Amino acid sequence: MPRVGTLYLIRHGQASYGQADYDRLSPRGIEQALAVGRWAASARLDALYAGPLRRQQQTAESANQGAGGGLPPPHTLAELAEYPAYEMLQHLVPRLIEEDARFAELTSAPTPRLLDQAFHTILTRWSRNEWTVDGVERVEAFVDRIRTGLDRVLRASGSGARLACITSAGPIGVAVGLVFGIPAERMVRTSIVIRNASITELRFRSQGFDWQPDQLSLVTFNVTAHLPDELHTER
Repeated sequence: MPRVGTLYLIRHGQASYGQADYDRLSPRGIEQALAVGRWAASARLDALYAGPLRRQQQTAESANQGAGGGLPPPHTLAELAEYPAYEMLQHLVPRLIEEDARFAELTSAPTPRLLDQAFHTILTRWSRNEWTVDGVERVEAFVDRIRTGLDRVLRASGSGARLACITSAGPIGVAVGLVFGIPAERMVRTSIVIRNASITELRFRSQGFDWQPDQLSLVTFNVTAHLPDELHTER
């Protein structure tokens, strides 16, 4: 009988929010990744995966440094990339401004609060399939991509394996949603609360995995106990 395996889903460290080059770790994000590595040093991981985005790859690199170089070499998995946030904003902000006068100042005097409201409004419309753009990944394709990537991870594992994936909030929200069979909109909504460098633990009971509830369990969600208080961030 296959032994129970463990899958840790780790959100990348804080990216450079508000900067022209968002897709890189901030100084605080590097410190968070180092702390993840210190935790991972005792997690006895059999395999480590990381998404292809720069912030995901940098988190894997800094985590290995924090672990004293003792982590398994990370396998890059394209399916673990985040949803297409930049493409959504690029194509849908003009529509948002046209339909809601509250967002008119996005083009003249944007504030962090207004930008956050705009992003969450667009994300919600996208997650409900109310707003779509030709050539931009739709929410159901995003969910299928994450499912495919996690299937690949689990099918490649041995019985009782201890695995970790360094990814982003969206894929973690999808994974948790797949455990409970909730709609895609709720998966995306769940992702909004996931903190930087947090750890979510799943356990799986067999190979040939097919995302059935009796094959996968959520053990912990969005844990940041490995981070000191000053390193707790949500964006």
